[in-house]
Amino acid sequence: MYQSHIFIPTRSTPATDEPSKNGKLLQQAGFVDKLHAGVYSWLPLGLRVLNRVSAIVREELNQHGAVEILMPALQPKSLWDETGRWEKLKEIMYQWEDGSRHHVGLASTHEEVIVDLMRRADLTYRDIPQSMYQFQWKFRNEPRAKSGVLRGREFLMKDQYSFHASAEDLATYYTGMQAVYLNIYKRLGLDAHVVEASGGTFTKRHSHEFQVFNPAGEDRLLRCEKGDYIQNTELGTPTVCPTCGGTMVEEKSIEVGNIFNFGDYYGTTMRCTFTDQLGKRQPLFVASYGIGITRLVGTIAEVLADEKGLVWPSNVAPFYGHALLVGKVDDALRKRAEAFEASMPENILLDDRDVSPGYKLKDADLIGIPFRIIFSARQGEHVEVTERATGTTEVLTVDQARAKLSAL
Repeated sequence: MYQSHIFIPTRSTPATDEPSKNGKLLQQAGFVDKLHAGVYSWLPLGLRVLNRVSAIVREELNQHGAVEILMPALQPKSLWDETGRWEKLKEIMYQWEDGSRHHVGLASTHEEVIVDLMRRADLTYRDIPQSMYQFQWKFRNEPRAKSGVLRGREFLMKDQYSFHASAEDLATYYTGMQAVYLNIYKRLGLDAHVVEASGGTFTKRHSHEFQVFNPAGEDRLLRCEKGDYIQNTELGTPTVCPTCGGTMVEEKSIEVGNIFNFGDYYGTTMRCTFTDQLGKRQPLFVASYGIGITRLVGTIAEVLADEKGLVWPSNVAPFYGHALLVGKVDDALRKRAEAFEASMPENILLDDRDVSPGYKLKDADLIGIPFRIIFSARQGEHVEVTERATGTTEVLTVDQARAKLSAL
């Protein structure tokens, strides 16, 4: 793709109204544009990253047997009244009366909707377990929307729900999902840890969070200095590790996912049942599993960026290679660069702009595509290939550079 054909509004300086690193860099590099606090437009580069992160999450969930659906964002008050959460979530849920004088709200989560869907399906023991997920924009009246895309009022989430005939079957699936989540984070280049936490606003039961240690995080965790135990400070502040007796130290972290085991709460509260093998109606056991996709993009930006700009892992980067035409460009050099881009147009961004080499190099570092490929008269038939993450540079033939990127 030609850089002159795609909207990438890079800036020479960071946004002055953005305190967070991810917010500054994603705006400066032209990935997002801030409309107001906690609300962003996702521009071409940012949307490509969102889609690639979503694809990794989708692949892992599909392999685990989950099925994708899509539920409404606009929801009726009557459904939320069944669990009492219309009032409980009043501070964070956008609620109003529509033109027909019906009370409606924008989705902050989807437990009530999917439980209602399942209870109307007249399920039997032959139909369960079931696990379904969606990618859906969520809306929350977040009072602390000041951490870039880490904490938004409008954000993309993968939310998933599983339904089981017994607590034991749910527990097995729930444990399996922890492994799935950890594999997702590993593929994204993030070192995530499973942490026991409170259920917060959404349930009185304990939940499990997935946390990445980083000074920009808003959560505070207690970690055993020997690495044997991690706990959210919401659950208390032990000074000694309950596993090995080691000293507990407090560190900041970014929450990149959470899962909730609701037991039979929704099965009984909303009368979501199934017919067992004896013909009796029994409550379903339910759990939910959330990953903030926009938050994941912000976390990668926050954790992996350096002093020059963003640094994207190849599997989520908007492109594998950033080709730059620099110096005196004749027809032969331009044709070589254009042929290189044409050989893998979805994975090469060609900077064909009529600007100085220094401007192009600075933008390339800021945008953070894994490999920079310089076409210049000085290199003749060869190209200079630099890895963004390490700064390692080598001179290769065009075919060698193409093979290197094709292997990613």
